[in-house]
Amino acid sequence: MGERKGQNFYYPPDFNYKTHKSLNGYHGTHALRERAKKIDQGILVIRFEMPFNIWCLGCHNHVGMGVRYNAEKKKCGMYYTTPLYEFRMKCHLCDNYYVIRTDPKNFDYELVEGCSRQELRFDPTDIAQVGAVDRGFAQKLAADAMFKKEHEASDKEKAAGEEGRVDKLEWIQERMRDDFSANSYLRAQFRNEKKTLNESRASDANLREKLSIGTTKLLPESEEDRRMASMMTRYKNSKTHDDHLHSKRDKIENRRIFDHPNTLSDTPSSSGSSPGAPMTSSERLKATMQAERDKRINATFSSSSTSSSTSNLGIKRKSTTLPALIVRKKKTPVDSKTTKSEANETLVPVNPISLVSADYGDSSDASE
Repeated sequence: MGERKGQNFYYPPDFNYKTHKSLNGYHGTHALRERAKKIDQGILVIRFEMPFNIWCLGCHNHVGMGVRYNAEKKKCGMYYTTPLYEFRMKCHLCDNYYVIRTDPKNFDYELVEGCSRQELRFDPTDIAQVGAVDRGFAQKLAADAMFKKEHEASDKEKAAGEEGRVDKLEWIQERMRDDFSANSYLRAQFRNEKKTLNESRASDANLREKLSIGTTKLLPESEEDRRMASMMTRYKNSKTHDDHLHSKRDKIENRRIFDHPNTLSDTPSSSGSSPGAPMTSSERLKATMQAERDKRINATFSSSSTSSSTSNLGIKRKSTTLPALIVRKKKTPVDSKTTKSEANETLVPVNPISLVSADYGDSSDASE
């Protein structure tokens, strides 16, 4: 649309290019319109932005940095080949005027009248900014050879200290040179992290459902938590002292009391070792103690059975004399002196006490 405006300008019939030069000259106006109303005095109206914080000397109000004004700009001198400009603007809070002038020598602005600068001194390095150039330092560095030598030494120390940092920056730049590999590595890390987070969320949800704790947030486990959990579950399946006593009693009750102690070595140990495997010191000691205990038990029972009478065993002797029992013997040849009935049946007196005692294996009573 801009190029069409240039083609549609209206040139009146009395327009003379040699006299008027342009339509602005024909109408007696400037191309900048109101901004060039004092152009004959060398003044041009521009939009000026306050470079720093100032105080107005008319109303004593604070004007912040970055506030914009319509200022009259004019050239007021030269610093070598650099022109000096002066800006005049009216305060928006009162009728006071500010006059500010450029200072190319110090790379700053000079406040001429109507305002004063708010002093906020700070070290540019504290806010990660580059400080102003010190011209005196450059002149001293060029004129003083000793100062230059000391400065070179400090520069070398600084370069040595920053060597590792420079190498790291170069390594990072070289690593990021291959965009595809860097992107693949980053996406792989993201996938692993996402997988870990999903597994953690699933395990937390199962634990919350098991404990019925609702939506309580669970903290991630730490090394201290793992150590405490291992200590608490160490004796989870262990037996108490009462359980050990019950197992020992059951073992004693189920074992035959007349087993020979030497048979203990043939039985497998409580630890589950095979019969032919060599016994450890603890197993050997356990087998010895068990053999001694069985030996004492067998000796106690054998002595009690020997010393006790038959009455202690629940056997009662009959005091009455039984008649002679008839015992059939083998047939004997019949001779002239014996009859047939005497040959077939013979009365043999038998002691009844010997029969009772013989049934229980008491040889001493049988001999009576």
